[in-house]
Amino acid sequence: MSSPVANVPSSTSFFPNVPSSIMPNESPSTPTSYVSLLDTSQSPDAPVLSVPQRTTPNWTRTIDTLCQWGTRTFKFTRQVLHERMGQGIRTQDVELEQKIEVFRETKRQYEYLLKEARQMSIHFAGLLQTQRSLSQSFIELQRMSSATFDLCEQFAQNGHCQRVLAHNGDALLNSMNSFVGALQTLVSKTMEDTLMTLKAYERSRIEYDAYRSDYEAVLTQNPSGGVTLSNLEKNIERQYNHYKERHEKLKTNLTVKLRLLDDNRIRVMQQQLVSFHKAIGSYYLMIGQQLNWQTKEQNSQ
Repeated sequence: MSSPVANVPSSTSFFPNVPSSIMPNESPSTPTSYVSLLDTSQSPDAPVLSVPQRTTPNWTRTIDTLCQWGTRTFKFTRQVLHERMGQGIRTQDVELEQKIEVFRETKRQYEYLLKEARQMSIHFAGLLQTQRSLSQSFIELQRMSSATFDLCEQFAQNGHCQRVLAHNGDALLNSMNSFVGALQTLVSKTMEDTLMTLKAYERSRIEYDAYRSDYEAVLTQNPSGGVTLSNLEKNIERQYNHYKERHEKLKTNLTVKLRLLDDNRIRVMQQQLVSFHKAIGSYYLMIGQQLNWQTKEQNSQ
């Protein structure tokens, strides 16, 4: 009696066109496991790197990054504490510091102006809605009084007056909303962008002073210059030059942004203030004309 295994066809019978020397799952160019397939850099045909070969450099870079971050944070905190205790020497640019103080005060004043203008717009919109509701009430009372003719004309006049005032107020409300929108853009975008640059500049100044203190300490210990500097001292000098260059670059960027901010602020606010003033004047001029007309009507009666 023959064995059942003997009747099972060989692997070559399932793959008649594949050479017997290369069977499925045995291709030398195909990763032999799922981990190897995930570890392939570009495609399954690319060279496969083992897990230790790829993760070891990443861990090394991560540790180096953490060490650099820890050193910077320590020096930054130390410099801040020294300045607060009056032990550190702070780099100052008197002219730029004055511009920064003017910018901070200007930003505070514009934020307050934006808050008040927004409140005015909200209250005025509520006033217009109340005037429309009041006009509608006068009209309803006019209809109720039309049968008896008592107070009918007076209700009609007041209803018309409130409707005209609400209609004229729409133009002023649109001007208010435009004014608030321009202020919102100026404060929350333009000034905020300058403030972000200012914060980056202040941080770079503290970092620069921290590394400058270390560099000055090295020069004090080794007054002969960089000829006999150790590797650690050369590294301190290199870091000092790096943060000095970074500080000067951010200082230049901040100076340019402060100047551009003033130019943009003056140009935008000049246009908005003129439009807002004209809208206010036109609104109250119409109210005055309406009041004169009502007075003449009453005198004629």
